[in-house]
Amino acid sequence: MRKVLQCLMSLEIGGAETHVVELSKYLAKKGYEVIVASNGGTYEKELVDAGVKVIRIPMHSKKPFFIVQSLFLLNKLIRNFRPDIVHAHARIPGLYVSIFEKIYNFRMVTTVHGKFKINWLLKHITQWGKEIFVVSEDLKAYLIENYPVERANIFNTVNGIDTDRFYPSIASEIEYDIIHVSRLDQGTSKTAEMLIDYTRESNVNVLVVGSGSELDNLREKSAEIYNISFQGATNRVDLELRKAKVFVGISRSALEAMSMNMPVVLSGDYGYMGIMQSSVLDEAIQNNFTARVSTNLDYEKLRQDLDVILKMSPELFSWERDFIQNHYSISKMSEDYIRVYENE
Repeated sequence: MRKVLQCLMSLEIGGAETHVVELSKYLAKKGYEVIVASNGGTYEKELVDAGVKVIRIPMHSKKPFFIVQSLFLLNKLIRNFRPDIVHAHARIPGLYVSIFEKIYNFRMVTTVHGKFKINWLLKHITQWGKEIFVVSEDLKAYLIENYPVERANIFNTVNGIDTDRFYPSIASEIEYDIIHVSRLDQGTSKTAEMLIDYTRESNVNVLVVGSGSELDNLREKSAEIYNISFQGATNRVDLELRKAKVFVGISRSALEAMSMNMPVVLSGDYGYMGIMQSSVLDEAIQNNFTARVSTNLDYEKLRQDLDVILKMSPELFSWERDFIQNHYSISKMSEDYIRVYENE
């Protein structure tokens, strides 16, 4: 039985975090002994319930105290667990894991979930594993362009979606016209701000799900608006998506909405792609449905697309669930990893 240690910054709500949770649960079902090390968070219980051990190591912070504590705890964990593979999912965990790679003779694997900020220092301290996974083609191009990595060591995977959890809702469950799911930090809250403006000039009911440093500010800005609600974080996004007709956002949450045959508008701080239709599907696949494109997020474009999509027939989006089941399943994602894990 192979031993796998997954290392990430936290287990709070997020695309990379859900990716690790679903992968770890699948590996445990397949007989792997899996430990997930992070600063902890919402998804800890789900992992424990699935038979995956979780260890708290504060790899979320660059503060000196947490750095020392993380290195001490990670060294202790690796020394006692003796993993065959240590899989890092962010820059800080990747750096820490690389320190112990030669000492304990394990295989280091990394997954790139997004584009890191680059400067001379950050570029030189970023460490990659023997094998590197990317969740989209544009991330592969970014890696090759910016880091001294070999193309042959880069492997493709997807963000696997639990289609048993994310299935189409019924009319009686719907309470809102639009739902937006996102981290609400300084660099990820522009769409939420624009939805506040949209509700000011319409009777459309909007639910925003997610937390972050900007949540309180957004709630304050929308305090006098009756038709928008900022709920905060949840680990049951499926239940919240079931309450709305249309999804606005990007990345994993957009894929989850597509698994439910929801009309989708791809809108995020990285860029804007508009209504999810077959004409933009290939480009969306290339950037992992993040809207990392040359078109900037613009309120007028968003407003026009929302006015249109709210009037479109749901039948126009009936293809989405089959697409997710065929190309973005948890089993596909996890088997991508297993093929590399098992290849000595």
